[in-house]
Amino acid sequence: MNEKKKKTLLILGVTAGLILQFAGITAGPDNQRIISGSCIGVGALLFPLCLGKLQRLSREKEFPWAVRQEEIEFHDERNTQIRSRAKARTSDISRWVVAALAWINFLVQGYLWMTLALMGVFVLAYILDFCYIEKYQNEM
Repeated sequence: MNEKKKKTLLILGVTAGLILQFAGITAGPDNQRIISGSCIGVGALLFPLCLGKLQRLSREKEFPWAVRQEEIEFHDERNTQIRSRAKARTSDISRWVVAALAWINFLVQGYLWMTLALMGVFVLAYILDFCYIEKYQNEM
C-alpha cells in the first residue's frame, strides 16, 4: 500500500476515533450503557493508535536515516538482551500482582470463579515458564 493511501486511512481512523468517542459520550447513561462504553473504548483506542502511526509516517519521510539507525539498534544483540531481561522482570512482577489480586478477591469474599481464574493464570504462567526453559535448554 502506498504512502498516500496509508495516510488517508490513518486520517479516517483518527476521525472515526473522535466520532466514536463523541457518540459514546452523548449516547446516554441509562439504557445504552454497553454501547456507549464500547464506543468510548474503541474510539479511545483508535484515535491515539492512528495518530501515532501518522506521526511515524511523518518521521520516516522526514528522517529516513534516523529510522534506519533505529532499526539497526533495535536488532542489536545487546539491546535484544536488555529487552529480554526487562520482559522477564515484568513477567515476575505481573505474576505476583495476579496472585495478590486473587488473595484480595478471596479476602473480600468476591466471586469464587474470579479467585480460581486468577490463580489459574498464576499457575499457567509458571507452567509456561517451565516449558520455555526446557525448550531453550534443548535448543542451546
